[in-house]
Amino acid sequence: MSGGDEYFWDHEFSKHATCINTLNPSCYPDYKPQEEVVDFFNRTVDLFQTLDTYQFLAAAGIYPSLTKTYNSTAIQAALQTARGVNTNFRCSNGKLNEMWFAFDVSGSIQTGQFIPAEPVGMSSNCPSTGIKYLPKNTTTDSTMSSQVLTSADTPVSSA
Repeated sequence: MSGGDEYFWDHEFSKHATCINTLNPSCYPDYKPQEEVVDFFNRTVDLFQTLDTYQFLAAAGIYPSLTKTYNSTAIQAALQTARGVNTNFRCSNGKLNEMWFAFDVSGSIQTGQFIPAEPVGMSSNCPSTGIKYLPKNTTTDSTMSSQVLTSADTPVSSA
């Protein structure tokens, strides 16, 4: 995505937060302008910090590598063991680059409990074998982002 940091964060809020009804200004008893934006990003960061994808995969012996490849069954098993539910993961040119974590939310986005849930909708586009999980500091594009989805399959976070 091009356009710099401000464009990125504007896109994230516009795409992922504007359809969450508990973020509507009318849901706030003493609404202050932009309060929903702060709440959305605070919750996003809080959730992101609970999703240590590196540790989830490392616990199963799956580590970033310039030479080793993995299969989708092993990656899904590692994620399922860590979270208790499946996770949608995506590849770009055979490289692992995106995780979509789904949740059911009990209560509001601001204060509710996020419960890991089975993903709905989009599924993995990774090959069954030969998946590259590259280290972050390589000259190739190897960054991996995460999407946090609610039970309505509405992203509430990405990084």
